[in-house]
This record gives sequence, C-alpha cells and structure tokens, in this order.
Amino acid sequence: MASDEVSVSAAASGVAVAATVETEAEAAQGEIAFEVAAPTAVEAGELFRIEFVINALGVEFIPPTIEGFEVMAGPQESRGTSIEIVNGQSSRTETTTYTYVLQGFTAGLHTISAAQATVSGKSYSTRPVTIEVVGEASQNGGAAGATQGQTAGQGRAPEISADDVLVRTTVNRTDVYKGEPVVVTLKFYRRINAGLNDLKPPTFNGFWQQDITPDPITEQRETYNNRVYSMWVLKEYLLYPQQSGTMTIEPFEVVVNAVFQTQSASPRNIFDEFMGMGQNYQEVRKTIASAPVQINVRDWPAGAPESFDGAVGDFKLDAVAPPSMMNANTSATYTLRLSGTGNFPLIRAPRLVLPQSFEKYNVTTSDNTRNTGAGTNGYREFSYPFIPRTDGLYAIPAFEFSYFDPQQERYVTLSSRETSIEVAVDTTAVASAGGGLVSGVAREDLRVFGQDIRFIKRGAADLRPKGYTFFWSPAYISLVVLLIAMFVAGFLLLPRYLRNMQSDRFVRGKRANKVALKRFRTAEASMARNDKHGFYDEMLKALWGYVSDKFDVPMADLTKERIREELFERNIPEPQSTEYVRIISECEEAQYSPVSSARMGELYREGVALISELESAIKAK
Repeated sequence: MASDEVSVSAAASGVAVAATVETEAEAAQGEIAFEVAAPTAVEAGELFRIEFVINALGVEFIPPTIEGFEVMAGPQESRGTSIEIVNGQSSRTETTTYTYVLQGFTAGLHTISAAQATVSGKSYSTRPVTIEVVGEASQNGGAAGATQGQTAGQGRAPEISADDVLVRTTVNRTDVYKGEPVVVTLKFYRRINAGLNDLKPPTFNGFWQQDITPDPITEQRETYNNRVYSMWVLKEYLLYPQQSGTMTIEPFEVVVNAVFQTQSASPRNIFDEFMGMGQNYQEVRKTIASAPVQINVRDWPAGAPESFDGAVGDFKLDAVAPPSMMNANTSATYTLRLSGTGNFPLIRAPRLVLPQSFEKYNVTTSDNTRNTGAGTNGYREFSYPFIPRTDGLYAIPAFEFSYFDPQQERYVTLSSRETSIEVAVDTTAVASAGGGLVSGVAREDLRVFGQDIRFIKRGAADLRPKGYTFFWSPAYISLVVLLIAMFVAGFLLLPRYLRNMQSDRFVRGKRANKVALKRFRTAEASMARNDKHGFYDEMLKALWGYVSDKFDVPMADLTKERIREELFERNIPEPQSTEYVRIISECEEAQYSPVSSARMGELYREGVALISELESAIKAK
C-alpha cells in the first residue's frame, strides 16, 4: 500500500548506508541514486527496519532476497517531495521509499541481496547489506538478556540496571611517549528510553587538554559485551601527556533520567487495558560513572640534541630570510614556519641569534592549526622583527630545530641555511640629523659615546612657584579624603561581596541568564542544521535550567506548577507565567513528535524574548 507525504527520506542515525548506481543516467531531477539504509548489528528477536530509497517517482521495484530474517511487514511504499530555496533558486527532490520490518533469531552474519528498481526503462540496484545478529532469541521471542520494555510490575520499584545504560571512556592508544597525542572519547550507551541530565567531565591531571571540534551528535549502533546499544559520542579530547609513568584518566559521571510505566494497584478490566487506563508513570534518576583508564607514558630516550625543547611529532621547517641588502635604521623580519603534525600548543618560539648591533623586538606568533585524532596539524609561524643600527656586513648563523619522532623513535634535527645581510649607511638619517649616524662604529661604542652629552629635554617645562610643595596642598587633601572614602567603602562592602561569591546559590542565580542564553545559542545552531531533536532538547534545558538556577530550585523538585509558584512569589504577571509554561509544554510535545518542525523558529524567538523580560522584571524588583 503506497502513501504520499512531503518529506526528505534519509537513513536513520547509526546505520550503515551502501549505495551504487548501475548506470550513469540523468533523470529529469538529476542523477538517479538508489540507496539502502539498515543497521549493522541487531539483537536476536529485535524488530528493525530496512529502507530502500530512490530519488525518483514512477519506480518499478524488484524486492531483494531476504534470508536469515523473518519479514514482519513490508515492503511499505511511501513517496516524498522536498523543495529547497537558496538565494532565490529552487530545487525539487522526489523520493520513493520501500520499507521492511524484519526480525532475526539466529546469531551470526546474514546478507540481504541487492534490490533493483527500473526508472524510465533504465535499471538501478543497491549493494548487498550484511547485518550481524547478536545473541540468541529467548523462548518468548525476545533477545536473551535484553530489556523487555520499560515497565515495572506491581509491587516492584522500577530501576535502571547496569546493562540498560552505561558510559565509557575510550582512548585510541594506551602506550605513548611524553608529548604524543592521545584521543579520549566519552561515550553514552543505552538500551532503554533514557536521557542525560548532567555531565561531569573527567579530570586530566598531568595532560595538556585540547578539545576536538565534535561532529553533530548522532545516534549510532554499537555492540558491547555481546549486546547491541544505541551509542552517542558525548565529547572528544586531544591530550598531550606532560610527564612519564603510569597516568590515570579519572572517571566521568552523568545523571540518567528514565520514565517507567507502572501498573496500578487497583484491579483493571479489559476495557481499561485497551484504552491505556490504569497506568502510572514514574521517573527514575541514576548517577552512573565510567571506569578509569590508565595510560603508560614513556619518557624520551637519552641523547637529545641541544636544540630539542619538547617538540614531538613530524615537522618541516621553512625559513624566510630578510633581504640580503638593506639600509641602516630600516626594519626587517626573519620568519620561521614550522608545519606538520605534533604538539603545536606546547612549542615555544625558538631562539634566533642576531648580531649585537641589531635592535631586536618581541617575537610574534601566528597559528593555523586544527585538532584531529592524529594530533594537532597545520603550521605555526614565528616572526623576529629587528632594525640594524650600523652599516656593515653581518652573518646570521644557521638555525636549528629538533623534535622527537615517536613513529621512528628517534630525534630529528632540522636546520636553515646560514645567511648574510649587507647593511648600507642610512643617508637619510645623516642628512636630516647632520651626521647623527656614525659609520663603522659598533653599537657598544655608541653607548659609551652617548654618555658624553646628555639628552636635552624638549616640550613644555613643568614650572612651579618658588616655595610650592604638594604636601598639605588642596590637591593633597582631596586625594587623602578620596583614599579614606574608598577604604571605608571597601571595608563595608567587601565582606558582603565575599560572602555572596562563596554562596553557590548566589553564583547560580547571577549566571542563570548567561547559561540560558548559551543554551539558546546551541539550540539555534541545532535549528540551522535542522536537528529537531537537538533543538528541543536544548530549549528545554534552557527553560528548566533558568528557573532552577535563578530561584535555587533543584531540578528533581521542579515542575510546571512549581514554576508558576516561583514566578508568582516574585510578582511576575500571570500572562508571563502561563506563556513560560506553554513554551515548555510545546517543546516537550514536539521533541518526539513526527509533525513538521516549522514552529522551531517561533519557539526560539518566544523563549529568548521571555527570558529577557523575566530577567529585567526580576532585576527591577
């Protein structure tokens, strides 16, 4: 049975997508692509979907051969149309999707053959898909050991078991040299409908920490301990160990929320069960932590060259020397560019030796690097500005830079070429200063020569009446009075300020608006990516978190009625309280609703405006 809908068909999160085009053909709407979306692993007895998507209408579909799985439903055909307008140019995409609902009971790898489709007389096909079935099916048809729903029986308190949700800290390597990068990934696994409320990151004592820019958080399927989980990458870090020995990455903690359906203690009839009546829901929270991870850090081998200063990786050195001929009293720059992959954040500006008669200035550093799983790659430039003060022929010695290559386990020394600079007499300075530049005299001699005649002060003279003293003058008395007033004010106000800063409630209330606005910006970024779930999740965190921080109400005790009470106690008008609760309710309903996300922009603007109004009203009172 076919159904028409306006949507964009895409593979579900955490699935492997394989696609091929059998013929290089162009349809009216562009090149035809025929794709299949399916999970890479499922548990025995688990129901899952597999979708065959082609960007065309009027398709003649030839089903694949499905072995090792039972077809519970399908193929269900659906058609979708997507219209995108960018800079006034519109594009139209039409898709046809064929969906199967399958169930596997036998552990092992099973292959679903390629599906075929014919469009306008031309044939297209997908690649075969291999799916792993993990575990064995139990007698009731479910996966052995799997969580059978989120329902707690009568008389039994619901709880989150250790196999339902877990967190892990994974590293890409456990044996490294000092200064060699380690990628740390924080992962969240779940087998029930549970969400995260708070994340307490681990401590990285003894490491230099860099954040790796994460991709948009998406759900993936991962097998762990012979069980299939929905997995999310929460955070990724790039760490550089700063000391040798056995180092430990401490556990991180998260607070997990899950809602369980509990049965009513009163007897129910068959009509109540059919209508879903007599069911209660209970929220359960649990704090879970990951296991610590140990990393063996080896020290650098002996025999390091003198120019080695802790650089680890694989580098290339380029030197841009100043002009070989220049006039005295003109500026120039010697530039060193270090490129490659390694611990760039820990590399300091190397020492460049210049002649003594060159006036040297502060070294400037510019970076163009990014953090990746292999380390920090890109380049770092060091610019050494200077001005030669006397004429002559000067030699700049070769520059050396050494680093340790952990792949080859040896030190590598890079060097630039020795260069010379011929400095001519600054005729402009001689003409304007009447021989102010002494040719052929070293800079040290100029210092001694300069002691003969002292500098003559120029500008307006600071003259005072004879006998004038600042002591007990009106300006002196005014300054003393001002200092006394400042001391008294500080003595009276400082203890109160320190008490407030030590109060967690005061600090949370002060930063409530700032934290809410930061979450709104994250929600706006999710809206730009059309990440509907992420948008509503951040909106709810901003709205609930603002009231919790501003009024010092624990999240566990926070309800919509409590929000109304807190706002009423602070004389916030009833329309604003009702609007606040309405926005929360609409975000909760839309978070998992399949309806259109066209309201995201309106809800975002309403939420930001309302938080600003409440903040202004509370400060005014």
